[in-house]
Amino acid sequence: MSYPQIVEYHEAVQHPSQAFIDPELKQGAVAENNLGLPLVMSGGFALTYAVTTPRRKCAVRCFHREIPAIQQKYDAISRKLRSLTDGCFVYFDFQQSGISVRQQTFPIVRMDWVEGDTLGIWLDKHFDDPRALEKARTDFAAIARFLELKGIAHGDIQNGNVMVANGDIKLIDYDGMFVPGMRPGNGSETGHKHFQHPDRRVSDFGPRMDRFSFIALDLSLKAVIEDKLLYAKFREGGETVIFKANDFADPQSSEIFQRLLAMPKLKEQARSFAAICQAPLATVPTLDEFLAGRNIPAAKTQIKTQPSPATRLPAAGYISAYPVVDALNFAAAMQRVGDRVELIGRIVEVEPGSRKAGKGPPKRYVFINFGSGRGNIVKISIWSDGLAKLKEQPSKAWIGRWVSVTGLMDVPYENKRYRHKHLSITVQEDGQIQKLSETEAGFRLASISTAPPPRDRGVAHGGASANPAATPPAAAAAKPKGLRSRGSSVARSAKPAGRRRPALAATTVGQGAPSSRRLLAGILPWIWIIGAVVALIILLSLRIYV
Repeated sequence: MSYPQIVEYHEAVQHPSQAFIDPELKQGAVAENNLGLPLVMSGGFALTYAVTTPRRKCAVRCFHREIPAIQQKYDAISRKLRSLTDGCFVYFDFQQSGISVRQQTFPIVRMDWVEGDTLGIWLDKHFDDPRALEKARTDFAAIARFLELKGIAHGDIQNGNVMVANGDIKLIDYDGMFVPGMRPGNGSETGHKHFQHPDRRVSDFGPRMDRFSFIALDLSLKAVIEDKLLYAKFREGGETVIFKANDFADPQSSEIFQRLLAMPKLKEQARSFAAICQAPLATVPTLDEFLAGRNIPAAKTQIKTQPSPATRLPAAGYISAYPVVDALNFAAAMQRVGDRVELIGRIVEVEPGSRKAGKGPPKRYVFINFGSGRGNIVKISIWSDGLAKLKEQPSKAWIGRWVSVTGLMDVPYENKRYRHKHLSITVQEDGQIQKLSETEAGFRLASISTAPPPRDRGVAHGGASANPAATPPAAAAAKPKGLRSRGSSVARSAKPAGRRRPALAATTVGQGAPSSRRLLAGILPWIWIIGAVVALIILLSLRIYV
């Protein structure tokens, strides 16, 4: 089955009474972003919309990728979770025919909305509160013990799938969950790489999937309790606590492992965890065993303590949690619309402005451009609510800075008057934008050449150049006719600056020439005009001689 993509879902959910089959959701209203378009969150196989009905607020997950035997899987999960008394799960309702798109019905999951913060945002607020962090450690240990006892595995324990509501921990997103009765080895995902063993594969689907994640999480929280400065340095834009996939793949070259080995209270557990990273996945102990120092696999190579932890690039190459996209490669970015990605580029323009919506006062926004705003570009959008959370406000001083930002690649905005399209990632939290050195940016961008090609997104692709002279005609499908936004006036306070070419030549995109069709379309009118003038001159000359 070919599932709808983000553009088609956006069109559909703007008309809940027509899109949803559920009588309650038909009466709902979908949350919107600052442009009046549906607010969407991306994760794994689904796009998640916030829908408020007369009764309650729900999270509606619409699938854009196929999960094999999805109905049987969610039926089994639902039966098992209903039989449990633990409060770490959230009520959900799987609907095989939940939403109508393209005159077909597709499955959705309606889940109760959890009012709280994701673990990443909660840590941003509480990383310097040892008591709160210790309670979180205790709660995670209890959840790990409970799941182990029941033979259940969530499959993707990570910052984005853990909610903290009034101090209580809730697990969300059950697409990769294993419950008793399912066939082990028949998985569909491998989880967030910054929380998973380097050898994790879909064939490892089973009741032990979460062991490594809980150990990594516990050691991370314990380290931040000992030294809160570790969190700010290693949080990776909120995508992890202190560990990244590269640390698991090569503990010997890892700066954070060296830091932990230098801490007397943590060095033994750091050595044990390094040994677990290098051992087969099947040998990973439970969290209780790890804390007790039992069943720790023998170290393949003993990790050595270096005199001073130096920042160096791993020999294994960069391992990102999400596909890496070069901010100058517009065509590649178009193929990732609707996906969560890591965007890397050098800032060339910072455009502040304001927009007025309704009767309220104008609201500020900032566009951070990686190319000239007059052409097809990829950019970062920061609206008023996001700006309010940033400790460092964007300014002209940011121009020339290499950055990484992780988020959903939004539906392209098309300017029909100037015939260009803008793709963007919206920044909503402080720290979502990471400042990189030029060396680190090049290291991360080099991973693109080894990454698998993206799947067909069903979205029209534009040109790859950010140069306005090379801008191809706008693709008709970039902003579908049915996709509307609320009217608003926008006032920009900065004029576009000239494009600054990044220092890394390997990451730049060639300046394409205009298409022959467009060139011909521009020449033909002049041919007619010149021909008419020549004919008029000839006629006048004949009359003179006559």
